[in-house]
Amino acid sequence: MQTAVAQTSIRNYDRMRTTGELGRVQQEIMDAIGIYPRDYSLQELAQATGLAINTVSGRANELRQKGKLEQGPSRACKVTGRTIRPVRRPHPQGSLF
Repeated sequence: MQTAVAQTSIRNYDRMRTTGELGRVQQEIMDAIGIYPRDYSLQELAQATGLAINTVSGRANELRQKGKLEQGPSRACKVTGRTIRPVRRPHPQGSLF
């Protein structure tokens, strides 16, 4: 199924993809996470940002693919109590190790 997409949307998507620039929601998630070693479950991020969980999940996956986020060690989620692998920013000197 194809939908009509405005040419400006396509241009912005292509620009963001080629420059590595983050979208508004991606930047909002990065701002909420803060500096290393703070980590969040997706549910905790949804609460912190006010975004829907499906939005947070999709953008967090994109950020992991770009190398902007990584999974941290397992711990209990503060919202659900389930064991999760939280997301966090990579160590700032990670490329040195």
